[in-house]
This record gives sequence, C-alpha cells and structure tokens, in this order.
Amino acid sequence: MSEGSRAAIAAAISVVVVLIGVLYFIFDPADSALAPKCIFHSLTGWDCPGCGSQRMLHALLHGDLRGAWHANAFLLCASPLLALMIFSALFRTRLPRLYNILNSVPSIIIVSASLTAWTILRNL
Repeated sequence: MSEGSRAAIAAAISVVVVLIGVLYFIFDPADSALAPKCIFHSLTGWDCPGCGSQRMLHALLHGDLRGAWHANAFLLCASPLLALMIFSALFRTRLPRLYNILNSVPSIIIVSASLTAWTILRNL
C-alpha cells in the first residue's frame, strides 16, 4: 500500500471518528430512538460488558465523569489501555516491543479475566 493511500485511509477514518463524536455529543443515546440498542440485553435482560458505553461516551464528551462512571465504569477505566492498544497496533512496525507486550498471552488473560469479572459483578 502506498504512502498516499495510507494517508487517505487515515484521513477517512479520522473524519468518521470526528463525525461519530459530534453525533454522540449532540444526541443523548438514553433519549434517542436512533441509538443502537444492545441485542444481548434485549434478549437476556443482563448487561453485557459494553452496555452503557454510548451513554458513557456522551457523558464523557460533556465532561461529566460521574455520569460516565455510572454508565460504564469498566470501559471508562479501560479507555487509556484501549487507546494504547490501538496506538501500538497502528505503530507495530515502529514499536514492536510495545505491541508484543500488549498482545502477549498474560495481557490477554488479564484483560479477559477483568472483562469477565466486570460482566458478572455488574449483573449481580
């Protein structure tokens, strides 16, 4: 892939991310009929690990940390790690050690166990 096409893809992704951010800033997913609903929650009545993530993003974009915490505390706390994982994936050829650490078996086990624990605890 040429450098120009990579730049075009990065620009397109950036535009989409900004547009999604603007939409989540403007529209409150708790009040909007257009916001996607969780299929897992609809079928089981239980909260999945991502339930509340749209409300968390909306609250975070408005600077409401308390609201973001109540909507999805796990995702709020995991956001820096998620950003670091995306960064390491984008620059894996330049930073292979960081990429390998974040994608190692122990890291995957820790994240999976944390996600499982969060899912169980939030549904008790």
